[in-house]
Amino acid sequence: MSWKAGSLTGNALSFPAAGQTWPALTGLYLNASSVATPKNITGTVDSNGKVDLTMDYDVLLTAGSSQCRLTGTSQLSSQGTEKFGAQAVGKNYDPATGQFAVVSTTYAAPNAIDVTPAGCLATNIAYDLSQGMGWFLTGTVQLPGAPLPQTAKVKLPNKIKPKGKTVLLKKPVVTNAGQRATAKLNWSTKKSAKGTKDKYASATKRSITTTGKAKKLYVKLTLSAPAVDGYTAYSFSKKWTVKK
Repeated sequence: MSWKAGSLTGNALSFPAAGQTWPALTGLYLNASSVATPKNITGTVDSNGKVDLTMDYDVLLTAGSSQCRLTGTSQLSSQGTEKFGAQAVGKNYDPATGQFAVVSTTYAAPNAIDVTPAGCLATNIAYDLSQGMGWFLTGTVQLPGAPLPQTAKVKLPNKIKPKGKTVLLKKPVVTNAGQRATAKLNWSTKKSAKGTKDKYASATKRSITTTGKAKKLYVKLTLSAPAVDGYTAYSFSKKWTVKK
């Protein structure tokens, strides 16, 4: 079986069930057929390309006059050989093509919801799945390149006037991702600089006007911009101590 390309966050892989189109397997032994309902698949890929996945499955198996639905969870890895058939071999992630293959590493007997009395987990029948189910899946995922840090040049004054207007930014700050950073000013008589009391100062986005009523005032400027494709989020802060 194969499935649509998934996504990667850090080293975590995700293949959501939505949009998957798994074909029915037909022409099996005794003309049996197997229809799998796609489920979410999650896992990881390490720096060497080894892929490990966890897959919940829901399979309707029809074998002759017997039919049953099988459910369970299987662990899969790109390193190993599927033991039941001994033909399916895992393959680590190839960054050039984005392809990899995984095989079962666990074989717990599935849960069975029988549609016909014969079932599929009984012994001495054509399909005895009491020993577990084996899986071989191929997939493709595009691993994104590491995002660049979002940076900006910020020119600030060394001091803020204890009384009067001080321009902190002569113009808006634009990051290397082309984003205009959002500026926020706070001030307080406490070192945390949390507050905006009119008693001590008033501010615009790029300047502050102090009233001179505080013997010591702490002023903090924060610049931020959200992450965008190819760039991490941007954050910058600067604090001044204003003394009369």
